[in-house]
Formats: sequence, C-alpha cells, structure tokens
Amino acid sequence: MSAEANNIPIEDDLNTTAPQDKRTAWTMPEPVFKRTSGRLPKGYEKQFSQSSTGEHETAAPSSESVDSVEGYVEPKPKNPTLKILVVVLALMAMAAFIAVFLTVLYFFFLR
Repeated sequence: MSAEANNIPIEDDLNTTAPQDKRTAWTMPEPVFKRTSGRLPKGYEKQFSQSSTGEHETAAPSSESVDSVEGYVEPKPKNPTLKILVVVLALMAMAAFIAVFLTVLYFFFLR
C-alpha cells in the first residue's frame, strides 16, 4: 500500500518529527552564578601542615600521580653525540624503508 492509497500526503509520510506546540517559544534560562566564601574547609590547614612537618606517615604516591602527565619529566641523554647518532640512524632507517617500498612497487606493479 502506498501513502496516497491511504489518503496521506507524501509530505506527511516523510515528516517524522513529532508535532510541537507553537504557542510557547523557547527562552534561554537565566544563568546561575555560584558563590563561595573563599575559605578552606575546617581542619584542612591542620591536616596538611601536620603532614608537611612529618608528624603523620606519608603515604606512597598513588598510581594516579605517578602516571600523570604533569609528573612526567623527559629524560635527557647524557651525551649529545648519542642524540645525533639516534637521529642519523632514524633517518637511515626511513630511507631504507622508502627504498624497499619503492622496489616492491616497481616489481609488482610497474614491471
């Protein structure tokens, strides 16, 4: 059965959006600004001042702080010659890969 056989216009058949009440227009709600006193919770300063003096046992660093990006320091090579050598080897490896790739292309597709 087609849509026209049921006396339903084709335009209504394609329209899948639910009918909406057009009397009320949407308006943006007023923004809510949250205010704080600017003070720390009670006992916060005591807790961390005692831990910094060593009165409390300090816990081992959590896995989150060890794995965080802020805690990562990139190791520096001890010898600048090593850095140059690694760059030269990397360039040679890239050139070798390109040469092998082009050779394979030549033998399989252009020959």
